[in-house]
Amino acid sequence: MPIVLSLPGHLREAAMDATQILHRLGTDDGLPVDALRAASADRTAVAPVFIQAIEQHLAGRATPETKNALFFAFHLLGEWREKSAYRPLAALLRRPRELGDVLDGAVTETTHRVMAAVFDGDPVPLYDVIRDPEADEFVRSRMCEALAMVTLRGELPREEAARFLRACYAELDPQDECFVWNGWQSGIALLGLVELMPLVKQAFDRELISRAWLSFKHFEDDLQEAVSGTQPPSLRDGEEFTLFGDTVQELSTWYAFSPEREKEKKRAAARSDSRVWYPSLSRGPAVNPLKDVGRNDPCPCGSGRKFKKCCLGKIDAPPPAAEPVRAAEPDVDLDWIDDASSDDELSDERIEEYDPHVEPDPEAWLALDEHERIVLVEAYHLDEAIKLPNLKIHAIMHVVVENQIAEGDALPARRTAERLMAEGLDRHDAIHAIGSVLILHLRDLISGARSGANPNEPYLAELERLTAESWQRPES
Repeated sequence: MPIVLSLPGHLREAAMDATQILHRLGTDDGLPVDALRAASADRTAVAPVFIQAIEQHLAGRATPETKNALFFAFHLLGEWREKSAYRPLAALLRRPRELGDVLDGAVTETTHRVMAAVFDGDPVPLYDVIRDPEADEFVRSRMCEALAMVTLRGELPREEAARFLRACYAELDPQDECFVWNGWQSGIALLGLVELMPLVKQAFDRELISRAWLSFKHFEDDLQEAVSGTQPPSLRDGEEFTLFGDTVQELSTWYAFSPEREKEKKRAAARSDSRVWYPSLSRGPAVNPLKDVGRNDPCPCGSGRKFKKCCLGKIDAPPPAAEPVRAAEPDVDLDWIDDASSDDELSDERIEEYDPHVEPDPEAWLALDEHERIVLVEAYHLDEAIKLPNLKIHAIMHVVVENQIAEGDALPARRTAERLMAEGLDRHDAIHAIGSVLILHLRDLISGARSGANPNEPYLAELERLTAESWQRPES
């Protein structure tokens, strides 16, 4: 049945049926707000179409536009608490080779919140994802937390969750460092399962849980919070352990759909247009057919790979020597390029990309506002497809360390980073090593364990003592 919306401040939305909505979700640029709202206006008709699209994708029969739409369908089904989607979505989460292209940042940000929202009372599909050694380790980790969430909501007996998590200690594969163990200990802490504390201690001792992420003391603190009931676990980290909410509202906060991302695309287009090659003036000015394609968009060549992994380098490469490059004739109006080049956003001095392996110019870095620095760090990790439990927190840690390095000799961060690199770490790992000390310091500050005239003195002293070996060595 056609859907007609009347939205305040908007023109009346053209009628769309469920198939048209799916098409719009897979083809519209940015956040397809109108299509998302149209879907929610008739979720009864749209939900079965979404589930069918997921099943077609699992069967290998999805079109490219349907595949692009699944990201939004996944979140809408969570928003709607659509129980019939639980098993198809669980099957989707066991397909690691395709998962990154379909869900992208949702893998670590929202999968647990969506799956807890569509949970139908049977934990077996969650168990299957957690136990599947072929599934994505970050998804497996998040499903442990989804299991804890539905248990806290009273949808699964606590005894059953405890039984499963206890059995996982011996049954999870691999019996080696893997991020699934991070979610395992998190689920135990969220549920306040004190009786499983010895198993978690053994897991840390066996180095199943990477010291780069957290220590046994972190687990103990989280467990104590759950046991004491001083703060509901579902609220402890804001929305971290709440059911997924309004899709438009939640995704609007993502960098991929932010105004900053749109500005970045426009800057990239301006830079690309200003470097257009003209192989032969007799043929007229050349046109860059890829100028509107984003780095993470599907490559227009049809390879199925992302643009940055396929043809992005080709468009920047000079033409063959047999066809000399010549500048554009004056009959082409390029004044707007000159204006854009003088704009502050396109100046050579302004940092527009971040790479943790290369130190940014200190003055240019500190000239950015804090939000811009965080966005740049997030963009790097997204472009490199680096999976993180919480991208925002990780980016903030990077920014704080880079800020301290940029301050020069006023703080020991720069010489610590240089010393760590001399000891064999690359610059990115050196930032993580400093960040590990920083995070512990912040936890102590918040808990009140560090006070006095200068509570930062212990942190500065710990930086001076930090070595590559001590960072890489497991805690005793």
